[in-house]
Amino acid sequence: MLKKLMVVAWLGLIGLSLGCDGEKGDVGPAGPAGPAGAVGPKGDSGVAGKDGISAKELVTGQVESTNGGYTLGKNNLTAADTAMLSKSVVVVFIKAQNLWWAVPGKVDFAVGKSTTFNFITLLRGNQFFIDIRPVSWTDGGDKAPERVFQSIRAVIIPSEKFRRNAEVDWNNYEEVVSTLGLTDKDIIKADL
Repeated sequence: MLKKLMVVAWLGLIGLSLGCDGEKGDVGPAGPAGPAGAVGPKGDSGVAGKDGISAKELVTGQVESTNGGYTLGKNNLTAADTAMLSKSVVVVFIKAQNLWWAVPGKVDFAVGKSTTFNFITLLRGNQFFIDIRPVSWTDGGDKAPERVFQSIRAVIIPSEKFRRNAEVDWNNYEEVVSTLGLTDKDIIKADL
């Protein structure tokens, strides 16, 4: 028993002595700087005038609705196009009465004749679709009335540009086009 007490006391004394610290000294001066590393290889200069994330517009001319709505799209997209679309935001506008109406939302076609639309997008392989669907209408009845759209424009905005322009009214077509600097070169005709 005495042997066991001696072992416990010895271990306690060792623990106590290791736990004691004296005053710490001042930090010494910094050593001399080492030699400079090798210079890395020069990167690519890129293409002048392009930021690599430009917006596009998928457009139609005048079209008539089918079942009160409309589906537009583009076939044979390149790998670069599908990569861009998978990282983009789509804003849709319908032109009626010579005004641009943001969707989802109400579109007035004539006095007392309006339809509220919503839309979904689908990227399947090398095809891109936008399905504009009627939600409600003023004409009454169980079936959405057929409408004539002067034009449909789907603005495809890279997510980075969308996030960096939070102050933009994305429901105002003219402001969207101006902010993104869209021109005729950015227009893609819908072929579906």
